[in-house]
Amino acid sequence: MPSNESQLDLQSTELPHALDSLPTSTELTETLTEATRRVLRRRFRVVLLIRDAYAHLEANAGALTAVWEDLKAALRLLIAWVQRSYRHVSGASIALLVAALVYLVTPVDIIPDTLGALGFVDDVAVIETAVQAVRTELDRFRDWEDTNVLSS
Repeated sequence: MPSNESQLDLQSTELPHALDSLPTSTELTETLTEATRRVLRRRFRVVLLIRDAYAHLEANAGALTAVWEDLKAALRLLIAWVQRSYRHVSGASIALLVAALVYLVTPVDIIPDTLGALGFVDDVAVIETAVQAVRTELDRFRDWEDTNVLSS
């Protein structure tokens, strides 16, 4: 019967080979880019993505606290864009937000979500990076929301 130490050695030597099945950053980027293109081809797909993102946000609220408000604002911006009620946003910003949401709701991650709060570190980083890249447009959208709510 092998000792615990030899079992640990066996597991640690198998670990690098287990990582071979994970997608490379290039494969992940290509997959994310293609998925984003497919979503953006039809507005209805954007609506489905928004629905899935809201469900993911609600189900994992504790892990996504750091980006909670910005993520909700980004989802509202996408809804307004889909409804064509808000058009003062660049196509690049829409594409970046959609790509971040695709990453958020896709089960294949750099760090699997099944690891609990630790599994959302990459999701938070992706959302935060996207939000920072579109910060000016997101703030402008929030101002537009405030103006439209007050005038309604």
